[in-house]
Amino acid sequence: MTTYQGPVTVVAGDVEASMQADLSITERDRMKSWGGCLADYEDADMFKVLTVGTAFVRLPDGQEGRFVLKGKLAPGQTAMGVIGSGPAPF
Repeated sequence: MTTYQGPVTVVAGDVEASMQADLSITERDRMKSWGGCLADYEDADMFKVLTVGTAFVRLPDGQEGRFVLKGKLAPGQTAMGVIGSGPAPF
């Protein structure tokens, strides 16, 4: 599978927050990477993700992938970009 759209649990420190994800795998010069965006989150949950060193996205089947946020969080923002690290969880 090269894309995933649907519910995820984001785990960052002691926070486990339900969100919606739109993720995909891209390939460039035979190097694969994954990323996309997270939406439908509480600002406080996303702030915690920003301040924790390691965050994971967990899909409903239990697969997990580590990621970092792309950009800055602004109040009322509806989606946040993510860049995956390691193998894609989908």
